[in-house]
Amino acid sequence: MAGPRATLVVGAKSSGLSAARLLRRIGERVLLTDDKGFPDAIPEGIELVPASEAGERLADVAQIVLSPGIPAHHPLVRAALARSVRVRSELSLAADHVHGRVIAITGTNGKSTVTTLVADVLRQAGRRAFAGGNLGTPLCDAVGGDYDDLVVEVSSFQLEWPHALRPAIATVLNVSPDHLDRHGSMAAYVDAKMNLFTNMGGDCAAVFLRDETWWRSYLPALRAPVSTFGKQPLPVGERGVVFDVRPKRVSLFVPARVDLALGGNWPRFPHEIENVAAAAEIARLAGAPVAAIERAVAEFTPLPHRLALVGTRRGVHFYDDSKATNIGATLKSLEAFDEPVILLAGGVGKGVDFGTLAQAAGKLRLVIAYGESAAEVEAALAGKAPVARAPGFADAFALAAERARAGDVVLLAPACASFDEFRGYADRGRRFIELLGALGA
Repeated sequence: MAGPRATLVVGAKSSGLSAARLLRRIGERVLLTDDKGFPDAIPEGIELVPASEAGERLADVAQIVLSPGIPAHHPLVRAALARSVRVRSELSLAADHVHGRVIAITGTNGKSTVTTLVADVLRQAGRRAFAGGNLGTPLCDAVGGDYDDLVVEVSSFQLEWPHALRPAIATVLNVSPDHLDRHGSMAAYVDAKMNLFTNMGGDCAAVFLRDETWWRSYLPALRAPVSTFGKQPLPVGERGVVFDVRPKRVSLFVPARVDLALGGNWPRFPHEIENVAAAAEIARLAGAPVAAIERAVAEFTPLPHRLALVGTRRGVHFYDDSKATNIGATLKSLEAFDEPVILLAGGVGKGVDFGTLAQAAGKLRLVIAYGESAAEVEAALAGKAPVARAPGFADAFALAAERARAGDVVLLAPACASFDEFRGYADRGRRFIELLGALGA
């Protein structure tokens, strides 16, 4: 075919469209394909390729750029590799063109909150900060923007492929089982997370949760110096952050101890205090003053569908934590409560062991298993916690409302993805709120 070889973008959702726009801005010829068809709004100058014809077009392609949802075993990816066509992620494409200091944040839980909070701190310190990546605006859309700092949420899906991203500061906030259906094993999942540090050197900084130990086996391969945050005391002479959830205290050691003033309504729960501690250490490494951290925390608005009290009916408190799409997030959510909890758990499982939820059995008055994973949840918790089955989400909510007593918490923290019934976790959270509203007073 005449003309320069093209880039084929696979996936026509947010990240794929962002990659296509960037490629057009830099003068590339762009093909776009998606197994599920195309949205109405397509960037100008993009050639749409039906999924059934995409394999035939690989002879015309120099590289393919993958949206995060496209796995390595996708037939088109395998065909491209067989032809020695370069395969890369949207993150990798952006890394070749972005300017400004990059602060990259990954982990199983808390990524979006910490990303948003770090960017808020940097703005309080007078920096022009972008916040996005896997959260909100894809990194490709930040290319060419007038930013001092780019605070980027990064997912394990985006880190499966080689990349040129070289963060000045990077963190893996925490690790618990997630996306094992995609990565195949916990080891592969963690390895993908740790690819974030591939290009970092001695002038960079790596941050980990001191209370977890898994990352220490990776230290020999890390070239960036390490600092930590955690509940455990700091070893003598080390810098970092110590937090204590009961007095709601976050202390920076720089090296003298400085306690943050946390007088507002947020953070409220243990995992939120942990997120503040992580953001404080990242912000310290980025040069932000303590006053900027305190102002940003005081003004922070929690992101939607993250352990939000959305209503009280007849003495029963209803909490929306629809973003709790993995076991670790659900357990963190359950830690927040001393009251008996009726837990709504279900949706699309990710190859994890739901029996782990039994760690919180003492708090669970009832687990209502629903949706695609209902049978799996019920079987995993049999004999470990009280379980009831419901065919779908609305049925699960109705059963929870029926069984709840004054003083109980009804908690949507499903430990699963939502795509059996919903467009995403936000859609699921909105439905929870709608069903609560339909109960009336």
